[in-house]
Amino acid sequence: MNRDDERKGIPPEPLIVYRMGKLLASRQLLWVGSGPVPDNVRDAARIIGDLATYDEREPLDGQLRNASLALVRPNGHREDPDYTTSLMAEIQSSPAVGVFLLQPEDENTRRMVDKHEGHFLCAEEGIPADKLAIQLSAAAAIQPRITKLETELSAARDLNDLTNHTLEEVDEEMRLAARLQRDFLPRRLPEVGPAKFGVLYRPATWVSGDIYDIVRLDETHVGFYVADVVGHGMPAALLTMFIKKAMQTKRIVGNSYQIVPPHISLRELNLDICDQNLPSCQFCTAVYCVLDTENLTLTHSRGGHPEPVVLHSNGKVERIWVQGSLLGIFPGEEYQSATYQLRKGDRLLVYTDGAESLLGSGPVGQESDIDESFARWSQLTQEEMLLQLTAAADSRADNDPRRDDVTVVALDLEA
Repeated sequence: MNRDDERKGIPPEPLIVYRMGKLLASRQLLWVGSGPVPDNVRDAARIIGDLATYDEREPLDGQLRNASLALVRPNGHREDPDYTTSLMAEIQSSPAVGVFLLQPEDENTRRMVDKHEGHFLCAEEGIPADKLAIQLSAAAAIQPRITKLETELSAARDLNDLTNHTLEEVDEEMRLAARLQRDFLPRRLPEVGPAKFGVLYRPATWVSGDIYDIVRLDETHVGFYVADVVGHGMPAALLTMFIKKAMQTKRIVGNSYQIVPPHISLRELNLDICDQNLPSCQFCTAVYCVLDTENLTLTHSRGGHPEPVVLHSNGKVERIWVQGSLLGIFPGEEYQSATYQLRKGDRLLVYTDGAESLLGSGPVGQESDIDESFARWSQLTQEEMLLQLTAAADSRADNDPRRDDVTVVALDLEA
């Protein structure tokens, strides 16, 4: 304000309105209401920005695109909640901030506006132009932040949609991988002489780091193994596929065949895994057994795997042990085979370490407790035992620290 204006008695211009008016001069205000624009609104708009009037013949959303503020006077719709709701929805989907000019008796509309504080503001209809200009300037200052937040929210929604789509694709791929892995497992279990097999196979996730196979080698011999790859998920599952194809159980020699001894099978498998030079240092454990169903002798070899367990019909429990280290670490590792004499009525269990907490009643590693549980399992039929173990495996929560891939191969020698 200069000295001449002061001598003429001209009141000083409000400093805040002047500065905001200069800053927001390019902004457009859209008048939404029937009848002429009130003088206080027109005067306030001169300070804030350009004033446009809503054309009822055109859609409102298109006119809101260029507006920073929407000045709303409900007029004859003051007590019409449907009109107010619809109008608020259109403004909220636009970049504009809605300012409702209300009279004291417009309580219902005021309550509706207050529920959406931030995107909508209330002002008294008869407020002086200078005070209205201050409120409009403050509302206009909020608008860029709202636009930015809405842009970020839209981007977050797009990212969320993309993430959900990606997760759906991954989920479907994992389902297909799980189905493919199961296709590598025996479709039917062989029945040779008194030997009756049963299996529990429960991956901790979609796919498993466990694999087993039961193969009829000839008229009197059955070969079966259980392998457990370190770790879980897809990397472990991929190695199980390699084990399935690399495991040698029988060789063609001229016009005949030769059953590969278990220790030779594990030695060759160990060498094949080591030759892959896997960068993640993956290794596995395994037990391979060959059963002669005529004399009930079991020849087996072990590579770092839990020992097979024999459950006798009288409740006695025997672990059959043979030395052997992990597979996939030392290329020149040698393995040993041992022979065990089974009897009719015996049950042989070959399992992965994920099954130990199911088979035993105490913590893993307390062999006396596990052996007590083994004695109880011997009193059940094979089907009953596997059903109870399956129920125990399926009842575990996803966050159970003991949750692991579970595989149990049971061999009953029927009397």
